Amino acid sequence: MSFENNNFKVVKKIALPKSEFNVACTISADGEIAKVFAVSHEAYVDNQEITNGVVSFSGHVDVCMIYQLETGEIGSAFSSCPFSSRFEDDSIQSGEKAIINLNVIDHSIDAISGNEASLGLVVEQSGILVENIDINSIAFNDEDVCVKEDEVSIVRFVGSGNASASESMSYTSRDKVKKVLGSEACIVVRSTEAGSNFVSVGGDVITKVLFVDENDKFNNIQIVDSFKEEIEIEGVSRDSVVEAVANVNSSGIRIEVEEEANGSKIVAQVPFDILALAFEETSVNMISDLYSTKNEMEISSQTFTMSNTLNMEFVEGKVDGSLTIDDSQPRVDKILFTFGSSAQVTGTSVEDGEITIEGLAKTTVVYLNDEQSSFNAVEIEVPFAITDKTKATEQSLLLTNAILTDVDVVVKKGRELFFDGKIKAIVTISSDEVSAVISSAKEGEPLAERDYAMQLVFAKQGDSLWDIAKMNRVKESMIASQNPNVAFPLQENKDIIIFYQNV
Repeated sequence: MSFENNNFKVVKKIALPKSEFNVACTISADGEIAKVFAVSHEAYVDNQEITNGVVSFSGHVDVCMIYQLETGEIGSAFSSCPFSSRFEDDSIQSGEKAIINLNVIDHSIDAISGNEASLGLVVEQSGILVENIDINSIAFNDEDVCVKEDEVSIVRFVGSGNASASESMSYTSRDKVKKVLGSEACIVVRSTEAGSNFVSVGGDVITKVLFVDENDKFNNIQIVDSFKEEIEIEGVSRDSVVEAVANVNSSGIRIEVEEEANGSKIVAQVPFDILALAFEETSVNMISDLYSTKNEMEISSQTFTMSNTLNMEFVEGKVDGSLTIDDSQPRVDKILFTFGSSAQVTGTSVEDGEITIEGLAKTTVVYLNDEQSSFNAVEIEVPFAITDKTKATEQSLLLTNAILTDVDVVVKKGRELFFDGKIKAIVTISSDEVSAVISSAKEGEPLAERDYAMQLVFAKQGDSLWDIAKMNRVKESMIASQNPNVAFPLQENKDIIIFYQNV
């Protein structure tokens, strides 16, 4: 008896355990800081290392802070603050690929001393681990061994690729720009496509620029531009399924102002990074059953879990809410600007073919109080829930990234702030499928010799040719040739005759 390995690989995804870690950050201003109004922040992964049981990674948080100096001047400062963290889980194996999702869920101004502000940031980490696992399968080349092969569809991880790009975006203002105070940008993937050894990723870049015009008036503008980037991944075909995540490199954003006759042209250069992963569905021939016509067989099987990957789904919806300012705070006489807008996803669920994404939309409102001639700030936090139709099921593994855009806040009666905006989210979807394969076979004791030349088999309705042949340890061709008028599987109970050659 001889057999050979017929191993193959399938993709498996597991959710990394969600947790939080803290980052300390110090920002320096151009003078003595009197008050911090608003903070915009974004966390990024720079490097990752995967060993058995641990995913270690390092990165940085980009922070933009809007403040007021003791002189009364409004200014901004930027800092990039490093961190390191890890995931720990017994299911993590070395050599895998991790998609790490970071979200700054809270911040605090811990101290202000001179021209420095000390911030405490709370970062939430989550993600998905992607790997190809080896499945041990066998193939036989032995005339005494009968095998039943099935063609099975499997999904494997083809590979990943990274790209860095930059989007040039412009906006023409009728007002002359006196000073740019700050900017914040976000990116959302809307589509993916596979070609021959490359993938294409498209989406939107949204940039918000805060500036003061020649009349000392604050202005918020939002610029939206689409992008499409190609990334080389060897082995990708047009039938591959692509997942992608993208992040804006906030520390690299450059804002330039070009003076024009009737205003100013604001040009934003926004760099961003893309990580794309490709998966491919293919077919393999797998032995699902076997027996020997000469010997007993000792068979071992392997159960494995494979992740089926669906196309990413884009979900968007509106969010609105209100906030009543406490009587202890100065009333709002005029809203100056909003800054530090973000969307935090707290949960994603599927029920009856509909996906629901829940979370918190946040922004900081900076306003003027006429009575005290003071600038003040208050943070608005509004829960949201957006829904859409989906191909996912209740058991699917989901990874959601969301951004908040088109933020607008109005005031009524000096203390009622009404907020609305848009949530744009991209969801990666996977579902697990459990299968089994014969992984090894060993020849056992010889079968007892037959002392008869003919056998009458009482077969039952539904029995297949394989069932009857295996039960009697003969080849399928032998039964088929000796019973030419019998169709399998049997439509009714039937007597099957088997003739054996005398030895």
